[in-house]
Amino acid sequence: MSLVKYNAMLKVIEHNSITKAAEEIGYTQSGISYMVKTLENEFGFPLLIRSKEGVIPTENALRLKPVLQKMVDTQRELEETIQELKHSSLGAIRIGSYNSMLLTWLPQILKKFYQKFPDVDVKLVEGMDPELVEMLKNGSIDIAFTANTAPEGFKFMKLASDPFQVIVPKGHELAEKDSISLADVARYKLVLPNENYYNWLTNYLDTHDSAGTHFSYHLKDSTAIISMVANDLAITILPKRSLSALPDNVVVRDFSENHSRVLGITYPDHKQMSSIISAFMATAKEVVNKKEL
Repeated sequence: MSLVKYNAMLKVIEHNSITKAAEEIGYTQSGISYMVKTLENEFGFPLLIRSKEGVIPTENALRLKPVLQKMVDTQRELEETIQELKHSSLGAIRIGSYNSMLLTWLPQILKKFYQKFPDVDVKLVEGMDPELVEMLKNGSIDIAFTANTAPEGFKFMKLASDPFQVIVPKGHELAEKDSISLADVARYKLVLPNENYYNWLTNYLDTHDSAGTHFSYHLKDSTAIISMVANDLAITILPKRSLSALPDNVVVRDFSENHSRVLGITYPDHKQMSSIISAFMATAKEVVNKKEL
């Protein structure tokens, strides 16, 4: 690149020495001499007067010096600005998620992501699906881990399916079954979080004369819900990926039917996604697919 040769020429003029110029910029003397010679051939006139005492820049070289210096400085400024823009473009990612994702997927996704982009500032906000969608709408978060499909104006990137499971107290008659149907569940008191992905359950109960089924939608924390079940106050239905460290006095059973939610990332459809958010989403998909979390 010519700018390398320009810088070498400037150092020779500064020190009146090819040797000192070579030492400062890390080239061999022959390398510096070759670059100066190349410039002389390109410009069509001598740049140095060589003598036993060293080298002296010609009048033409001295006239070129400020122009060469300006070109080198401009290149340096360009490179510094590019680096600053790269850093500033990374910025921060504001991610919304509910608790189960914070306990399972996100730590592993973030670990992988930080290996690639250690300087990105990731901000996490916890909430339930409706809260997360509202935060996406008002722009307080960039993307969100949510269940099922995205609302109007947003896109949804599927990551994995998450089957629902039934949790009953140990010794409960449903604990004797290998799998449980919706008809079985409808006979008992249920405690559930107030989540919008239980439509399939409420629709079933509404159409199968299950008006006597009792619900509580006041518990957001799955740990509190499990505690209710462990104390034989109700049974519950929770997504498999939200279950961790269950007490010994509860039993988990699969549904005989296929009931599951779809987990993924919701993001705005109306604006161009930044490269760093795209990279985070790609990392999330990579980790989930590889680990089969």
